[in-house]
Amino acid sequence: MKTEKVFHNDRYLKSLDATVLDVISKKDRIEIITDRTIFFAEGGGQPGDRGTMYLTEDETKHVDIYDTHDSGESVAHYTNSEHVPFNVGDKVTMELDWTFRFSNMQRHYGEHILSGAIYKLYRGTNRGFHMGHNYITIDIDLDGKIMDTAMLEAAETLANEAVWADMPIQAHCFNSVEEANAMPLRKAVNEKVEGSVVIVTVGDPADPFDCCACCGTYPSTSGQIGIIKIFKAESNKGMTRLYFDCGRNALVHYQESHRILTDVAERFSSKPEDLIRTLDKRDKEESELKAERAHLAEYFRTAEATALALCAAAPNDKLVYRAYSDISPNELQKLGFKALDLIERDNKPLLALACSPSGTLMLVSDGSYPCGKLVKENVKEYGGKGGGRADNARAQFDNDDDLKAFVGAIAQKL
Repeated sequence: MKTEKVFHNDRYLKSLDATVLDVISKKDRIEIITDRTIFFAEGGGQPGDRGTMYLTEDETKHVDIYDTHDSGESVAHYTNSEHVPFNVGDKVTMELDWTFRFSNMQRHYGEHILSGAIYKLYRGTNRGFHMGHNYITIDIDLDGKIMDTAMLEAAETLANEAVWADMPIQAHCFNSVEEANAMPLRKAVNEKVEGSVVIVTVGDPADPFDCCACCGTYPSTSGQIGIIKIFKAESNKGMTRLYFDCGRNALVHYQESHRILTDVAERFSSKPEDLIRTLDKRDKEESELKAERAHLAEYFRTAEATALALCAAAPNDKLVYRAYSDISPNELQKLGFKALDLIERDNKPLLALACSPSGTLMLVSDGSYPCGKLVKENVKEYGGKGGGRADNARAQFDNDDDLKAFVGAIAQKL
């Protein structure tokens, strides 16, 4: 069975009558084979088409086509429908999801034009292409050189100038690779390719803006691509990986990005064009506040450590317990070490400092009392968990009673 690919001759045909040649049930889908089709079968990085198919004499008997693939010389139309109301020999009408198809035409040939622009400017070679849902990627080989911002902007501008010029996009069919490679290609066709080869040009075929082998669908003029927008670029295996999109998808990306930009600007009581200046000012203010906070924290820590050291002055106190409601566990650790430095007696006590709101207990010592070991050996008995080192450890409890009971227990063991 062979399917005639009508879309090669008319890429703008949205509806077509055909005859069912086979209906094949697979594990996760049903494949419908017809004698001809306008559905592009996935290939060359471009997704397969989708749409609907219905019995020509009865539109109520229909299925949704979610993907299309080559199957030998046939084209298989994939459906998730539990039952296909068609039989071999039935006349069916297929209708494209035109928005999806045209968007893929824009994206597919926008990629060609951007690759052509990079080749024109820098002789960069496209070594990889992927058309994803939210963006397209290409990997550009410049013999190890990575494209910088100026190069990216120049390529993007040149590509869009080719779009604005609204040049014709034309297919040229050759019977052999040798004939095809006589064209001014930016990338030669592999000599192992058998059969006819389709070369698509943008602009004058004698001196094209871009010239490359192509098996996908494409608009009749470059202007229909609309716009080509690079989102970002990164180094990938010695090449530059570009993330970009074209046409409708680029517009959707811009609309979403602009919405986010506007929302962020409003949150900072700024206009979008003034946002960077506003954020710079905010960063400076935040840096000053952090410095002030650090100064105040150190002042408070010193005062509190001094008070704690006075409480621990008694030579026989082995453990000093204090609870705080407004000091974080990390700050309690710093407080504990500072207090130990201020305690002048030789046999320094074990400090048990609690953060009441979080149920966290910090044990801090000069190493005389094994904080980590005390937590590990006793914490589970009181419904807690934790661990640490010899000079400091952390224990977490569900309630204040368990925390205090744990402190009382370890005080008995010192």
